[in-house]
Amino acid sequence: MMPKVTLIILNHNSLDKFGEEAYKYLESIVNTDYDNLEIVIVDNGSTDGSADEIEKRFKHLNTVKIVRSHTNLGYAGGNNLGFKLYGRESKYVAFINNDVEVERDWLKKIIEVMEDDLRIAAAQPKILQLRRKELMDSLGGLIDRLGRAYDLFHNLGDKKNITKPFEVFYARGAAIIIRSEVFDKLGGFDPDYFIYYEETDLCWRMRLLGYHVITVPTSRIYHLGGGTTGGPTLKTIYLRRRNQLTTLLKNYSLKNILKYVPILSILYVGYALKRLIIGKDVTMFRIYVSAILWNLKNLKKVIIKRKIVQGSRRVSDEEIIKYMMTTRKYDAISAVMVKEY
Repeated sequence: MMPKVTLIILNHNSLDKFGEEAYKYLESIVNTDYDNLEIVIVDNGSTDGSADEIEKRFKHLNTVKIVRSHTNLGYAGGNNLGFKLYGRESKYVAFINNDVEVERDWLKKIIEVMEDDLRIAAAQPKILQLRRKELMDSLGGLIDRLGRAYDLFHNLGDKKNITKPFEVFYARGAAIIIRSEVFDKLGGFDPDYFIYYEETDLCWRMRLLGYHVITVPTSRIYHLGGGTTGGPTLKTIYLRRRNQLTTLLKNYSLKNILKYVPILSILYVGYALKRLIIGKDVTMFRIYVSAILWNLKNLKKVIIKRKIVQGSRRVSDEEIIKYMMTTRKYDAISAVMVKEY
């Protein structure tokens, strides 16, 4: 028998976002072909009636557990709750968004690879776009040395010639499979992140312990995108920038904090001033400045977390940086993406 997997799905007002399709996505996930699977649906304080409808449609299934949170705990807190209640007894925990459809064998293909290599702590499938299935959403997460994230091959054609598992810096939170023991040891996702960069931070912390993170391209799912947040908003822009900065402060050595955090902060301030002076955009100015100020105001908390991370470190920054893009390469990719899309 395959090792036990607990699969956690978050729901927050999915009826408002997707209508009847919300339940079609859940049905696809629930029908995953895996013979030792427990499914946990965590409702994150929904107010649109979707929680009641999910209970009505799925609670009768023996493999499905439903958890209700009275408040929206975000991606980090909601998934941590599901793991705390049900995930510790499983060998693996999988976190998957509620706006995906899956090929039935997607999970089995990943677990088979992870079972063959104990050094792999986390993995993701090939993630294609749900509305245009010939296009990639992500073949894995990469960052540069400033923590700027890039989804490998995003918006490009399906890379069918890539079939062997390969290393990425982080696995996408839309569908990430993790060894439960490692997830528990690291304390799960950082709940202060709420949403965005929580999987980047987690995979970085795994790497500091000497683990690997991979993509398994033969495993395939299809992602709508924006299902958790409803698409970009001023709040999500703020959380991205705030959490990006926190991630560098927690995970880099002091030497590299002094090297890269000032650069990132200058980029934030420069962009904020540009939006303010040229575009008269006071709101965006406040967002970028607030991202820096939050980290300054919460520096004591960040330092405490940093001490825990650095205290368990087994791998040097020099080894970690090998899996990062250079800032020059990121800028080149970013320029092309802007021109094409």
